[in-house]
Amino acid sequence: MSNDYLSQMATDIQVARQQATFPVEELTKTLYGGELILHVVQKLRAIMDKEPLLDRSQTNYMNREQMLHYSLVVHKRLMELVDEEDLSDLEFQGLVLLSELMSPLGLHYSAFIPVLQSQGTDEQVAKWVEPAKKLAIMGCYAQTELGHGSNVQGLRTTATLDTNTDEFIVHSPDLTAAKWWIGGLGIAATHCVLQAQLIIDGKSYGPHIFVVPVRSPVDRKPLQGVTVGDIGPKAYGGFSTVDNGFALFDHVRIPRENMLMRFAQVTRNGEYIRPVHDKLSYGSMVKLRVGMVADAGIKLGKAATIAIRYCTVRRQFHDTATKDGSKKDKLEQQVISYSSVKHRLFPLVAVSYALLFAGQSVGADFEKMTKQLLNQDASMLPEMHITTCSLKVWCTRRSTDGQEECRKAMGGHGYSQFSGVGQLFATAVPSNTYEGDNYVLCQQVGRALLKQLQVVSDGTKIESSNASYLNLLLSDIPHTPYKLNNPYHDILDPKIQENIFGLRAARLVADLGKQMKSGRPWSDVNMECWNVCFAHAEYNLVRQFNQRVAAVSAKTPSLAKAITQLANLFAISIITQSSMATFLSTGTLQSTDLDGIQAQFRQLLDQVAENAVPLTDAFGFTDRELTSALGSYDGRSYERLWEAVQKNPLNNEAGRKEIDAVLFDLLHHGNNLTLSSKL
Repeated sequence: MSNDYLSQMATDIQVARQQATFPVEELTKTLYGGELILHVVQKLRAIMDKEPLLDRSQTNYMNREQMLHYSLVVHKRLMELVDEEDLSDLEFQGLVLLSELMSPLGLHYSAFIPVLQSQGTDEQVAKWVEPAKKLAIMGCYAQTELGHGSNVQGLRTTATLDTNTDEFIVHSPDLTAAKWWIGGLGIAATHCVLQAQLIIDGKSYGPHIFVVPVRSPVDRKPLQGVTVGDIGPKAYGGFSTVDNGFALFDHVRIPRENMLMRFAQVTRNGEYIRPVHDKLSYGSMVKLRVGMVADAGIKLGKAATIAIRYCTVRRQFHDTATKDGSKKDKLEQQVISYSSVKHRLFPLVAVSYALLFAGQSVGADFEKMTKQLLNQDASMLPEMHITTCSLKVWCTRRSTDGQEECRKAMGGHGYSQFSGVGQLFATAVPSNTYEGDNYVLCQQVGRALLKQLQVVSDGTKIESSNASYLNLLLSDIPHTPYKLNNPYHDILDPKIQENIFGLRAARLVADLGKQMKSGRPWSDVNMECWNVCFAHAEYNLVRQFNQRVAAVSAKTPSLAKAITQLANLFAISIITQSSMATFLSTGTLQSTDLDGIQAQFRQLLDQVAENAVPLTDAFGFTDRELTSALGSYDGRSYERLWEAVQKNPLNNEAGRKEIDAVLFDLLHHGNNLTLSSKL
């Protein structure tokens, strides 16, 4: 099956790659944090590409039970590859990440083991972590309850100390205390690290973390007093390979030593020893949010890669500007050339890069904080908490909105399972609510920044690098626009971008402070907190992106122009597309400046256009990772889509036997056969 149109699709994607104005391989190294890391990733990809089992397209026609089974079989195969290929622990983690098929064991590695390592004493780590790494036990992180999610302080599960037996009694006082949504708990976990209210002599000391067994590793049956199971399918068919579960505890006894005590401690005689910082147990949440930043960038990057490749090879309509009368003999226009498509897709590539760079930066900060916490130094925790909260809110909202925009930009075929974008969205969209509901987290950011505002209001500069923009208020004249001599050119200056984004954020925080002083209740300023949170995140994302551009440009000049354009597109798209209202309402920009800024935005879209495919190629995603017929590397979208559809069981007699039997009965009902024979 071949014609000129199909051949042209492959040609179009090749031409798009040949237009690159930068060395794609060098940018890929930058995105992966260096040649050494990229080499390891490529080694793992080569191993995985030889494994037919790791082709996720075979899940397209599976039901949920089959998908859960498949995900565990894949995980078993990954463990076998560790021995066969002599891989390190880090390389195994890389295999799990690159397989991208979430399984009931996913949170065992990303939450259960890290919580043990960060919250447990040296003795507890020695006791629990090695068995966990060998899967002698399988774990999960049990925080959310049926009645409480974001309000961790309101959790109702209790762990009451019995000094007579030196045990904690874990109990769910009612149905609302049932642990719920816990990944890995539904069918796999033998143990969980559980958040419960610590009770000593009738007094509650707030939520603490305990290691609680839920199933026997011997026969996998639930332990006495534990009611545990799977909560069922999720929206959009997402997380089909994850066993989100529930658990109720009926006076389950665990040893006192099962409370993780690196920070807070309970002695044999029932004395409670407070940690150096009340929020140290939140470190595990911070870690999960840190990982979400880069993950959001990766998922959006995949969606953008698929959509841009497909829009590059898909052609629709003739150019109405053609006046030579020979339209019928000319190729139709590439969809990627349409202004509306450029406006929708190219800024999303910039967002992906911004999130990947931010993920690296905040990841490095988290590692530094972790080392300090091991020495009881919690000085970085408050700012890390707020930084990760704001980034989590921003990245999950913008990434999932962007993924859906990519699907729509692909037209009707984008709705096919075989586009690959729908699967990304179904998996990514719950990130807006797990690890802290976005609107609740915004309030935490707002509260923290109000405390910083008070310092500035007293005439003192703050030292926080991530909120240093508040210092601008010391000399600010409210609602005086930032002075741009030539908006079209000035908006490309990184320092001016930082000042504009900083001034906007500072004024939003100041306005929140005024609202509180005017007597408005905290419950009535949720949306003001939302704007503050987004402005805080955007200030830091723009600042970090420009810092990374400067560093990369100095090290690899051949990348300077392309990534500078991308950083500028990121900043200016925020001004012109998603956040224009707050730039105007705070008086940071005046409306007369917008024409020049929007003109620069359109210019950047045209500049990025020639690098659109190379910029997405630089992500390095393989066809196996994308699992998309429409976004295949070779550009043969329609042929790949045709091939995928032919695997549909309904397209052969055996696969539709039962359906055909019902249709046969309907067609032959009553005198229908007599009627149809006359047609």
